[in-house]
Amino acid sequence: MMKKIIFISNNATRTGAPYVLLLFLKWLKKENKNIEIDVLFLEGGDLLDEFKQVANVCYNYSDILIRKSFGNRLYFYLLRKTNKTNTRKNRYIKKIASQQYDIIYANTIASVSIATLLKKNCSNQPKLVAHIHELNTTIKAYLPNFKEHIPHIDLFISVSNMVMQHLNLDWGIDPLKNYLVYEFSGKVARKQEENEKVFEVGASGMVSSRKGDDLFIQVANYIKIRYPEIKIKFTWVGQIYNRQRNLIEADIEKANLKETVFFVGEQSDPENYFKNFDIFLMTSREDPFPLVCIEVGKMGIPIICFEKATGTAEILVNGGGFIVPYLDVVVMAEKIIMYYNDVDLRLRDGEMNKVNFSRFTAEIMGAELYTILENI
Repeated sequence: MMKKIIFISNNATRTGAPYVLLLFLKWLKKENKNIEIDVLFLEGGDLLDEFKQVANVCYNYSDILIRKSFGNRLYFYLLRKTNKTNTRKNRYIKKIASQQYDIIYANTIASVSIATLLKKNCSNQPKLVAHIHELNTTIKAYLPNFKEHIPHIDLFISVSNMVMQHLNLDWGIDPLKNYLVYEFSGKVARKQEENEKVFEVGASGMVSSRKGDDLFIQVANYIKIRYPEIKIKFTWVGQIYNRQRNLIEADIEKANLKETVFFVGEQSDPENYFKNFDIFLMTSREDPFPLVCIEVGKMGIPIICFEKATGTAEILVNGGGFIVPYLDVVVMAEKIIMYYNDVDLRLRDGEMNKVNFSRFTAEIMGAELYTILENI
């Protein structure tokens, strides 16, 4: 029997969760699964056209919101005063709910609220699935009242064991309703051949305290001071706002790292940078199961991360890198030097990562995800 599913995504950008959702929907279409797919976006993004190719209908929730531009501030104020904005939202939700979905699929913690609201407006009692890509700090930031929504959620998808344990222990989720499906990526690039280039340590992600850009600089600074004779380049790929860039550039200048550390910003083809990395440094304070680690792992690049900080450590326990004490930048730096001095170790761990991360594809993980949805 055909299932009718609406997937709710916070946006349609080339970031982790929306990108994984797009890969999954493309896999569903390729496999000709008997599912009617609609997608509701809280905001748009550069992947919107690709989503439209695999979905029956794409709704954009932001279309019903009045933007606070200079030209319509008075109009927006009057709408709020007359409560017409909420009326429009309610009509929009009821219109979507009338489609009688079998499953409502919240793709991130940010979309759980609207998923719960949509379920309450459905007369046919659909199942609500919450795909959790976040750990506690992010959950509390985006959905402080998460506990109020839990009774309405029929099934949880956790992207790593770490996420699953946090949900079960800290939020009281029933383990029988919580399924593990690791993140996956469709990108496989080739690493640059070994040559006489400068040894390069890479990192990636939107520059933020959670991602640990400050720790990345501290590692580089330690190596420069402790091993001044060694030439190592540190490159961070990822979106950076002007205010953050000003602070980072000040740190780099004061620490005399202008010839060592480079924040190159967001790139349309980050793989062109990744393929030059000899090591990938994950300085995140909290990161459930980042796609970039899957991508560089498949390329054969060793990974160094903090313990208790990321689901990636669940893969690295089998080899392929180092898991160092939380926030210990000295140990992290010394592991870089170990790889710098031992080419065989670096190549061996890189080959191990090719194997360890090879299963995180849409074909394998998408099939696991589909089986769970099929069973409910």
